[in-house]
Amino acid sequence: MTINAQNALKVLSLVSLLALTACANQRAEQEALLAQQEAAAQAAELAERAELAELARLEAERNEQALREELERLRLESEALAIARESAEREAEQRARQAAELQRQQQQAEVARLQREQSERLAALERQLAATEETARRREQANARLAQAITAAEELLQMLASEQLKYENLDAQGNTVEPLQKALISELEARKNALVREAQALGN
Repeated sequence: MTINAQNALKVLSLVSLLALTACANQRAEQEALLAQQEAAAQAAELAERAELAELARLEAERNEQALREELERLRLESEALAIARESAEREAEQRARQAAELQRQQQQAEVARLQREQSERLAALERQLAATEETARRREQANARLAQAITAAEELLQMLASEQLKYENLDAQGNTVEPLQKALISELEARKNALVREAQALGN
């Protein structure tokens, strides 16, 4: 083989090597581009997933906050209902106590009224009894005075009868021999009249 042929062969080999190298570089560049595109797509997908995850996290936080607010509202409503129930129970107890107190006062007033009426009836009966006893006492006194007046009248009649007999024994001047008991007769008559007046006064 001549030198030219050898040189031509070297040139051909170099050209082939360069062609192969160019092909390899082009393939590597394409592969790198594809890898870059794939990496970009993966990055975009990851970014989208991250964004979706962030949105989901924010939504979860909003849901959690809404749930907390709802729970707080329910707790406040429950506390308000408990307070209202306790207030209603206290008011009911107070009304029950007031009703019981009113009933007790009414019962006391009724008992006091009955006691007052009973006391008034008892006082009236006592006054009536006292009046009856006083009337009976006055009647007894009047009867006693009448009995005394009757006794005095009987004594006066006896005295007058005795005095009448004295007129059967007169002296020369026409006077009774035995002195008349005019003062005693007047005393007996005055006593009789006084007893009759007392008896009449006690009987009125």
